[in-house]
Amino acid sequence: MHIGGLRTALFSYLLAKKTKGQFLLRIEDTDQKRLVPDAEAQLCEDLQKAGLQWDEGPLVGGPYGPYKQSERTDFYRQHAKHLLDSEAAYRCFCTPQTSGSAGGKAAYVTSGCYQDCSSLPLEEAQDRAQGRNEAFTVRLKQPGNVHKRVYKDLIYGKIQPLKRSPSASPDSEDDSGIDAADTILIKSDGTPTYHFANVVDDHSMGITHVIRGTEWMASTPLHYDLYSAFGWEPPAFAHVGLLVDETKAKLSKRSNTGLVLDVKSMREEQGILPEVLNNFLALLGWSNPGRSDVLEMKDLVRSFDLKFTKGNTVVMMDKLWYLQKRHIALKCERAQASNSTEPIQNVVSQIREEVERQLSGSIKQRFPTQLDLEAYCAEILLADSKAYRTPREYVERNRYFFDHDPSQMTHSDSFSDGAASMAYAAITKKILESFDFNQPYREPAVATCRTTKPASEIERISSRIHAAIHHSIWRALANPMWLMLPEERYAEAAAKGQVPPPGQELEYVPFTDQSLDKEAMAKLLGDKSSNPQLTIAGTEETVKAYNEWNKGMMRYLRERLSYGLPGPGIGVVMAILGYEECCKRLGAVAQEKGGWRRNGSVSP
Repeated sequence: MHIGGLRTALFSYLLAKKTKGQFLLRIEDTDQKRLVPDAEAQLCEDLQKAGLQWDEGPLVGGPYGPYKQSERTDFYRQHAKHLLDSEAAYRCFCTPQTSGSAGGKAAYVTSGCYQDCSSLPLEEAQDRAQGRNEAFTVRLKQPGNVHKRVYKDLIYGKIQPLKRSPSASPDSEDDSGIDAADTILIKSDGTPTYHFANVVDDHSMGITHVIRGTEWMASTPLHYDLYSAFGWEPPAFAHVGLLVDETKAKLSKRSNTGLVLDVKSMREEQGILPEVLNNFLALLGWSNPGRSDVLEMKDLVRSFDLKFTKGNTVVMMDKLWYLQKRHIALKCERAQASNSTEPIQNVVSQIREEVERQLSGSIKQRFPTQLDLEAYCAEILLADSKAYRTPREYVERNRYFFDHDPSQMTHSDSFSDGAASMAYAAITKKILESFDFNQPYREPAVATCRTTKPASEIERISSRIHAAIHHSIWRALANPMWLMLPEERYAEAAAKGQVPPPGQELEYVPFTDQSLDKEAMAKLLGDKSSNPQLTIAGTEETVKAYNEWNKGMMRYLRERLSYGLPGPGIGVVMAILGYEECCKRLGAVAQEKGGWRRNGSVSP
């Protein structure tokens, strides 16, 4: 199904739900030559997965079945007989072969009937058809008051009847004509043409509104004339403009951006969510009365009306990706608020499938079951929802969460001399191998600004990781020897009085989740630290040193953990990767009782 077809179905569905009516699905398969295998099953699947469940039709039944036109042939013949008996239609015995021999003039005969079959007496026509078994078609007689008729449309007002082009084939039985004059209703094989079956079914099934594309507008006068021939009240017609690309050409099955525009491909290959596609299509040619363009189905039903724009609609794909991101963000907000992954489960499953496709070998070693992998994918999505567009792009962007190749790590120019890199590596090892992440926070002695309370377990762990990094930077500034010497050598030096006693600086370097006043902290270090460089440097230089350390640490960790790629904060990255994986990537030895979590579980 092309997105244009889904858009029309969506408008019909919204109108039915808004007016408390019924949405019907009818399989119009009168042209057996053009049938595509499994097309019906694919159509039903596309509609169902889009959330457009029909009230009557295939699979669900209803009071006006069957809902497949190929199973209603006798029903159409009965209605054709009614028109024959009332002389609103006639039998035509002209054949394509003989009509072609009527000369060049016949090519301009609108009806293709060149033997004046409409003037045959009813009895003679019946005898030729039934007694002599001659092949015939059933044609509609041109209404006598055709020039006075008004063909109404809810969008365009009045529709002007069009005439067949002189280049059109006059002998076709596929109803290629667009005017009502002597149009074929029943083909010579006894099957109905599309227009005849359409009108008979719409009336018999109680259809009140027909929403369709403007390509069918030229057929509307014919449909009105058929309703008139039967003496039926026609439904209300609303024709919506076609979808066109930026060059104003009719939208093909592949956009100029390379995006395949059939519903199945967009759903399965691009991972576009059904609610996103519905939202996107609803805004194409419909005047949304609300302020927000991010609309779920319940919003669309509540706001829907028939205020369509006249003319074709240019499809801008940027809007589709905007809506995809906004709907993903909305789902993630609900998941976090409810502390449940149910709102994002379908997205998580798509990410998991893409991970398995791209990294089928290595991923099974870390995540033995699909449930383990999906739980991990959910954590990543909740942490980095704003970057989501398609499953493939998302996994490629966040590939470092699933697989790590040291050869892909980038190295900043600032680390080229090796000194800075060694310093950051040293403080990182101190944090991973020696820091007690389970210790309670301490109230700092300097002014602070309280931070927002973490909303999730990942945020809580991230907060402790960042607190450990900031704590360790201040400690390194207060006592550089703590960073430079291994613990055993530091203890020996302390015993000789060469360095301060182990942990002395911890009295004024707090482990806290609060945001410290850096100037106040720098002044405190200058007053209490045994490091003479701090006293000489002064507050401003100490703050500058802290900022450089902090910036460098963040860059160092991102380059070694995530190839330097953009993404969530480094604390969140480390929290999701887990303690052991971070140790592995950062060259530290994982401690039995150290760290914050192990392979997806919180450490005791």
